[in-house]
Amino acid sequence: MDDTEQDEFLVDYSQLIKKKSSKKSQAPKRGEKANAANTANQEQLAASRQALFDSISHTVAPPNNTSKGRLDLSSPYYTTITKIKGAHLHSMGFSHQGAITLFPEEAAFLVARNALTVTRNHHDPVSFEDFCELLCECGDGWITFEKYQAYAYLKRLGYIVMRSKKLAVAMATQIPANQQPPPSIFKLFLDAITYWIKPKQQRPLVWDYRCTSYSQIYSTLQIIPSSPWYKPFYAPLCPAFDWDVYKPSAAWKKKDPGDPDFRVLVRNMSERMPTLYEQSQFFGQLTGIPNAKYKPQLKQTALGLDGPTFLMALVGDTESITFLRLTGDGLADVSNVKAQNRKKSKTWQQS
Repeated sequence: MDDTEQDEFLVDYSQLIKKKSSKKSQAPKRGEKANAANTANQEQLAASRQALFDSISHTVAPPNNTSKGRLDLSSPYYTTITKIKGAHLHSMGFSHQGAITLFPEEAAFLVARNALTVTRNHHDPVSFEDFCELLCECGDGWITFEKYQAYAYLKRLGYIVMRSKKLAVAMATQIPANQQPPPSIFKLFLDAITYWIKPKQQRPLVWDYRCTSYSQIYSTLQIIPSSPWYKPFYAPLCPAFDWDVYKPSAAWKKKDPGDPDFRVLVRNMSERMPTLYEQSQFFGQLTGIPNAKYKPQLKQTALGLDGPTFLMALVGDTESITFLRLTGDGLADVSNVKAQNRKKSKTWQQS
């Protein structure tokens, strides 16, 4: 069948709503006018088009064994469960004011699967489209539609997905400025004399003499302070992951989920990749956490299974999701000059 014949073929959409077309397309009989058959085809086309619109607008009634909830119209837009049915809530939701409560992404996912019926103002139903509008425009200040797409994709694969918890960051050992002992009068007097005698070009690199080793000086000057991975001086400013992902297990508990199998960071496909500074901050949160659960395992790496690893979900405009695995293979501590020199000297002696 060529393209011309395919274009002329009339699709009867009335079959979508289990209706049989009362009239069939027939060639005009002898004695009939050609425009009468054309009118019949137009009527059939209009009925088929209306059947298509009816099938699109048709709503499936939720089954009787679905859970029920009530949406709070104020931020952070939690959904409070009023009736529990099924096993979905065993791995979703949290306890809030004595009731099981869902985040917006959790409620939207269950509504999309017809596993939850949500109302607002005690009687108005909330559809999945309403939740999409909430995720795109309102939200709770954290959730975005890209994060929801990554969440729903992982949930459909069968994983247990939770909002990532803030990880403790190993801080660089240094004394805060407000806790450092004040300089003595003799030191201030000596600094004033040195400032007056020595020219500007010959002054010490660190004028207050608080750095007493190469490591402290390099840590002050480096863009990335001295450590295997960047340990930010200000932990509250350190970025966090988006999702903690667990493999389904009968022993998994919502109250004590344990360490996640994977940590996921979500970005839009059009956004830039995290800079080295940002990647180092993420790697700094995973120091000491093995990556044995990431398959396939990388070979010929310096850190092996101890290399910090996480996943990045790139969400496209067409709802396509691409996952990247980022692994840190270790960085040399350029500030520890003495340790490096000792290591080199030992190597030379053994050779």
